[in-house]
Amino acid sequence: MQAIDLLVFIDVQPGKRQAQLEAFARLEQQVLAEPGCLRYELLADVADEHKFVIVERWASEAALTAHENSAHMLASDAGNAAFRAKPATVLKLQQAI
Repeated sequence: MQAIDLLVFIDVQPGKRQAQLEAFARLEQQVLAEPGCLRYELLADVADEHKFVIVERWASEAALTAHENSAHMLASDAGNAAFRAKPATVLKLQQAI
């Protein structure tokens, strides 16, 4: 089983930075407690306060799939349009060698 890494690139609407921070804070402990979650961290762009990256690491594809289908993530995804400028861009990665 190979770990899966995600980079989730997020752009928020002007004036909505705090909404993104609060949304992440509500999810952070739930996600970190999920089976197979090895990392879940929000990083802010130092040059643009409206840009963020969530860095995730999952022990397996199955753990990631369970995360994506969890009730708390489905509810969170439904509410993101209220403060996000556009849908997130997700880069899904595995170790190459």
